[in-house]
Amino acid sequence: MIVPLVLGAVVLVAVLRKRAGDADTAKADDAPEVPVTTWRTEWGTPNEWDKRNPGARIDKPLPVDWAQFDPTFATKVKAAFADLEAQGFDPFVFEGARTQQRQAYLYGQGRPEFATYGRAGSQITWTLSASKHGTYPARAVDVVSRSTYWNNPAFFAAWGKAAQAQGLRWLGPKDQPHAELV
Repeated sequence: MIVPLVLGAVVLVAVLRKRAGDADTAKADDAPEVPVTTWRTEWGTPNEWDKRNPGARIDKPLPVDWAQFDPTFATKVKAAFADLEAQGFDPFVFEGARTQQRQAYLYGQGRPEFATYGRAGSQITWTLSASKHGTYPARAVDVVSRSTYWNNPAFFAAWGKAAQAQGLRWLGPKDQPHAELV
C-alpha cells in the first residue's frame, strides 16, 4: 500500500513541475557535456548568472526557477501560459536565465570563425549579448510547445498573441520563442 502511494506522489510531483513551466532537460542530460573553458574577452562580460552558476553546462539551459524571475515578468508569463492552455496548447519555458558564456556558445553556431565556440550549422542567435536573459532577476524567456517543440507555427502565433496581450515584447518571426519584459 505504501509503495503505490510513494510512486503516485513521485509522478504527481513530476507532472506539477512540468506544468509549472520548468525546462525539460532530460534529453540534454544524455548528451556529452561541452567543456567550460577559461573566459575569453571575445565573449563579452560575465553576467550575474555566470557568477551564480560557475561551471554551468553551456550546452543546455540553466534549470528554470520561477523565484529567480522578475516577479512582474513571471506573473505575465504565467498568465500567457493560462491563455495558451485554454486554447489547448502545452507551453513550457525552454530557457529563462542565461549565462553570458552560454550565450557565446549559442552565438558560435553558424559562425565557425568565432573564438572557441565557433562551429558549423544554422545561426540560432543574432546577438552576442545575453540581453534580458542575462539580467538578474531574469526578464526573458524562450517558450516552446512541450509536444512539438519548435515545429508548430500555430503554437508560436498563439504564444506571440498571448505574450503581447500581457504587455510583453515578443520578437515575432525573427525569434518566435522569445518574449521579454519591456
